[in-house]
Amino acid sequence: MAYFGTQPNDVKKNTGLYTPSEILQLEKDGNWGGSLELIEEQNITSTVEFINFTDLKESVYDVHLLEVRNVHIVSGSPKIYLRFSTDSGTSYIATGYQYAQQRVQSNASYQEDKSTSATVIQLCNSVGGTPNGVANFYCYLYNLGNSAKYSFVTSHSTYQISGVFASAFGGGVLPQANTVNAFRLQSNLANIFESAEIKLYGVKQIWVT
Repeated sequence: MAYFGTQPNDVKKNTGLYTPSEILQLEKDGNWGGSLELIEEQNITSTVEFINFTDLKESVYDVHLLEVRNVHIVSGSPKIYLRFSTDSGTSYIATGYQYAQQRVQSNASYQEDKSTSATVIQLCNSVGGTPNGVANFYCYLYNLGNSAKYSFVTSHSTYQISGVFASAFGGGVLPQANTVNAFRLQSNLANIFESAEIKLYGVKQIWVT
């Protein structure tokens, strides 16, 4: 495997060439680019309004992965949103977001959800429609700890809208060059998260800029 550019930020001394066995060992040790470190896990078992993550290790990782499984909704048809914080979760930014999602439904309906002046980044639209609606999604978050860059999100979600299966993909941005050190999952309805399994990972990078 040829290598060009600056020396990799890697624990194994090398000349820019890796054998398959070296790559496998680096992946096993969690030192190869793309390896994941579990930062925090939350298992929601009682009804809550917000789900906060306030320890992001943003000075270590410039890419994060948020994996959300089996989000059960108490009632109604809530949306699921994301908000950022720059003061470790004391307050959450409530203006200036932009997002765009494309959604396809099992009844052959296609929709776009978008905004250039939102108070949140939308991840799921109108989950459920009946009690015990469910959603699953993941997000990649970029540049959270970089005070010179905007914070971006890309997401892919699956859920139900009034009993109809939906799949959506898209992303969002907070067009402000801030150090984001916390974020929150929330909704347009109060106390909607009945249960969920959530993991936040840091994505290790092999290259140095």
